[in-house]
Amino acid sequence: MIRYYTLPPKGIDYPWLFVNMRKYKLLFHYSFEHAIVDSGVEYFFNHLRVKDYPRSYLAWYKHKSKELSKIFGEDRIAIVIPDYPDDYEKGLTYEDKMDNVDKTLRNIEDFISVDGVTWIPVIQSRLHDSYSFWDSAMRVREIVGDYPIVAVGTVCKSKNLSWIRWCLMNARRRFPNSWIHAFGLTLSALRMVKRVVNSFDSQLWDSRRVLWKRARRLIDSFDSMSYSFPRRPGFPSAKNYETRIKYFYAYLHRIHEILGVQLDV
Repeated sequence: MIRYYTLPPKGIDYPWLFVNMRKYKLLFHYSFEHAIVDSGVEYFFNHLRVKDYPRSYLAWYKHKSKELSKIFGEDRIAIVIPDYPDDYEKGLTYEDKMDNVDKTLRNIEDFISVDGVTWIPVIQSRLHDSYSFWDSAMRVREIVGDYPIVAVGTVCKSKNLSWIRWCLMNARRRFPNSWIHAFGLTLSALRMVKRVVNSFDSQLWDSRRVLWKRARRLIDSFDSMSYSFPRRPGFPSAKNYETRIKYFYAYLHRIHEILGVQLDV
């Protein structure tokens, strides 16, 4: 069965919740079976355009992760170890002879030893650099071993479908026993890799700003908050609550169509 993680419209009961750590209080306003808490990567590196997370944020992140895990239970919440992108602007996060992969691995080594939290280490790479991804996946494996949950972050927002598929297949080879969560797949990518993936996410979900069971093959979950965009050219974005609800369910239906399998909801 496939899990689709998202943040649904308020008032909608949905089992698989996806929340940004900066908005962790939303966890208390939804009923859910399991939640993934993201690090807020887009806010820091796309909007603030900084080279690193503030040290104070990383310290707070550890504390809040332990607190939330204690409140909701480690079996109900998984928290992404802060990672670093290479897809917003070339070299944006590079400094002190460290690229985005080096920084991501540094954080994995630092966070993975913190007890009381179900962490999600992320495989990053230089964008569209196959050797970088291969090397990164190998180094993550060396750090965490046969870890139960691993995410693939580098495919986020990539439009290169063959690259996306290659990364996910490589991640599965490295982590054959893990639950692999993929960030950033579009419906077009999902259509191409539906036999090897079952997850995607989009941070551009709020169009008002205009924007466990392991699966049988490669990937086990996906998250997206892009359901509120128009489903067809010429149709309006979801500018009110009623329309967002309609788009949300239409999006779920579309995922069913593309995958041709039962969605775990």
